[in-house]
Amino acid sequence: MYAIVEVGGRQYRVSPGERVYVERLAQPAGSSVELPVLLLSDDSGISVGKPFVEGKTITAQVMGEMKGEKLIIFKYTPKKRYRKKAGHRQTYTILKIADSVIADSVAAAAVEVSAASEPAETTSENTQAA
Repeated sequence: MYAIVEVGGRQYRVSPGERVYVERLAQPAGSSVELPVLLLSDDSGISVGKPFVEGKTITAQVMGEMKGEKLIIFKYTPKKRYRKKAGHRQTYTILKIADSVIADSVAAAAVEVSAASEPAETTSENTQAA
């Protein structure tokens, strides 16, 4: 069971109970975040949104922030005595996906798909007009 969600313009594949490292969000630790769902998958089937699955969101708990590994940026121009060295550490937010939210969302999506696949009932007015 998994879902594809969008956070900060990027797409992540998440499962219940999983920790996801995303680019920094302006949310304090301990708060919860609603993530829009692009795709839901379960043993019963797959629900694909256009672009998002309507009425479905994944709730994630903000666990805190951390910094990634340091990247060295070195600029160099030969024969001109130009050398510039800088470093960068990206800040990430740690999200923990709620256990029950994906299961409830997938079950509700499966019910919607099965209801949509059943044929519509014809009324007596429609059959008389034909």
